Amino acid sequence: MPHPVAEAPATAANTRGLDALFDPRGVAILGASSDPTKIGGRPLRFIKESGYTGGIYPINPKSDEVQGVKAYASIEDVDGVVDLAVIALPAKHVLSSVESCGKQGVKVVTIFSAGFAEMGAEGLALQGQVLEIAGRYGMRVLGPNCIGSMNAANGAVGTFAASVGVPFVVEPLAKVALVSQSGAIASEWVVNGKQTGLNFDPWLSTGNEADIQLADVLAHLAADDSVEIIAAYLEGCRDGERLRQALAVAQENGKPVVVLKVGRSEVGATAAASHTASLVGSDQVFDALFDQYGVIRVDSMAELFDVCYALSVGKLPQGDRLGILTGSGGIGIIAADEAAEQGLQVPTPSQALQDELKAIWPPAGVGNPVDLTAQLMNDENLLPSFVDACLKDGAFDSIVMGLTYMGLLEPWTDLVVRALKLAREAHPEAPIFATTLSTPEVKRAVEELNIPVFDDITKAVQIMGRVTDYALRRQRFEKSRAAEATQAPAASVPALPEVFTEVTAKAFISEAGVPVAPEVVVSSAAEAAAAQERVGGPVVLKVVSPDIAHKTEVGGVVLGVATPEEAAEAHDRILESARRHEPDARIDGVLVAPMITDGIETILGVVDDPTFGPVVMFGLGGIFVEVLKDVTYRLAPFGLETAHEMIREIRGSAMLDGVRGAAPADVDALAGALVALSNVAAEHRSRFDSIEVNPFLVRPQGHGAAALDALITERVTP
Repeated sequence: MPHPVAEAPATAANTRGLDALFDPRGVAILGASSDPTKIGGRPLRFIKESGYTGGIYPINPKSDEVQGVKAYASIEDVDGVVDLAVIALPAKHVLSSVESCGKQGVKVVTIFSAGFAEMGAEGLALQGQVLEIAGRYGMRVLGPNCIGSMNAANGAVGTFAASVGVPFVVEPLAKVALVSQSGAIASEWVVNGKQTGLNFDPWLSTGNEADIQLADVLAHLAADDSVEIIAAYLEGCRDGERLRQALAVAQENGKPVVVLKVGRSEVGATAAASHTASLVGSDQVFDALFDQYGVIRVDSMAELFDVCYALSVGKLPQGDRLGILTGSGGIGIIAADEAAEQGLQVPTPSQALQDELKAIWPPAGVGNPVDLTAQLMNDENLLPSFVDACLKDGAFDSIVMGLTYMGLLEPWTDLVVRALKLAREAHPEAPIFATTLSTPEVKRAVEELNIPVFDDITKAVQIMGRVTDYALRRQRFEKSRAAEATQAPAASVPALPEVFTEVTAKAFISEAGVPVAPEVVVSSAAEAAAAQERVGGPVVLKVVSPDIAHKTEVGGVVLGVATPEEAAEAHDRILESARRHEPDARIDGVLVAPMITDGIETILGVVDDPTFGPVVMFGLGGIFVEVLKDVTYRLAPFGLETAHEMIREIRGSAMLDGVRGAAPADVDALAGALVALSNVAAEHRSRFDSIEVNPFLVRPQGHGAAALDALITERVTP
């Protein structure tokens, strides 16, 4: 019986002090300048203009007043409460400033100054001194080498970014919290949002992450009831468990997290590593992390904006069946092609629904896409009637409409708003996207109906695909949480063997709950012959040695041995060949096991990632893994729902369903093995480099599965 999911060991995201960062009672600016255009002058100018009601304390030993505000020679002279101190000074003054802030009881210090870890070993040592001083006073550090933070809701300005002073061109639709490892990216997104209707607030850039990491901020935002959506720009991660725990908080609280993770390419990864002294991990591992925690990973800034916009304005689908309604056959084809790319279903309506649609407008094309023809532009009741029929029938989980330029030109601008209002009134919770060129007034009127408006059908379907995938992952998480709440606690896992051979590896995973084929180790030709005779059918013989990982390369494997005589001969041949190729190898005997062929070969593996710990891999065996790379990953440990999700998402999963008359494979046994392997990998993290179970034969439904080979690579400590 498979073990239930074990609890993941985690380094908790550290949210201490972040309340003071986003909602300080008082703000001090060290290096405050009378010039409101300088880095030391901008924070003071912005906080004066923001409506902030807390204490404002410019620190400048050369002036009694800065920008009309009483100034202080040092932070020790301030007689009010200072929760947040902003340091806008050269690097050489930072250590003494941090010390002064600590003595004054400051809770968080933001360091704009560059010249720290991003500059190399000397800068890293200086950054370490900053942390040592701050640690003595229990003070958090944002940066160094960052542009700071902003909470427009209460006017708490801790940044010099000019984006704070940029006015909104378009009235914001909704707030999206933002955390970024790049200051320039954060500032650009804030300005872009002000021009497109997204209010990024609160926002923060983490810089070098000497102390406060992106994960800490993400966890804080995920626990904030006023935050509904979180956007993030991520270059790398030094503490994988910290990030994992933060994403778990967001998942638990139902907060969508939209991430632009850069560094997919070798060039991009190198650039990211040198930018803010961050480390970029394996991109496949980040994908596994995001899949596991329902993160929406986007490929561009534009896509991040579109996804945040759709989440803010629209409704979430309950399934992946997309209905496409257009007044143009060509637009419908474009939409259908993109739906296939996004993995959305485009089901053909039932005959009953087609008949109903034909009764409404006989010339319409009533497949899917549904073509309402140009009559769409003449009859405001046609579109809502078709939407109503499709949604009442239950044929589709979401609707994307291609309305050409109806929202831009008279006389159709009013018509399209009225038509969509009728559709929304009939179905207030339906996920509906509209695509049309439009005036700002039409666009806003439609958005107020909770219908996002796009100017391109491909983009609309792409974003519907993203939010649908998020919604379905959210559903699977809720189902998994409910299922695991009823499971017994995870069983204890066995200790790692002292010596790693195929035999000890199989015994280890077998005790952990991974099914293993029956086998015996023999020490003579006679014992090999007897073992084959007991099996009564073809067997495989393999050399057993802790020093020979790749047995076939030394002639250490013989397949299809059908008689006792062949078994005896194969035994001697294996030993002779192994000793000839590896004369110094320790040999513990020869393994004899039955040849089991009634199943589908898969591969189960674990790699201990330096950032995120053990990552479980699954794929079909043979050419599928070697050539097609048809594999998927998840971070250990996980439960049965996640295991089944892994099985379903590889491209060759149909092989397990049974093809060309073959019986379906026992995927429940496969899923149980994945869970067991994930539990044992999590328990023994950092004690091995990799575990490979290959092949893992999944037999017909009801007949289980069996590991036919296993290899554990020991972690070698320098």
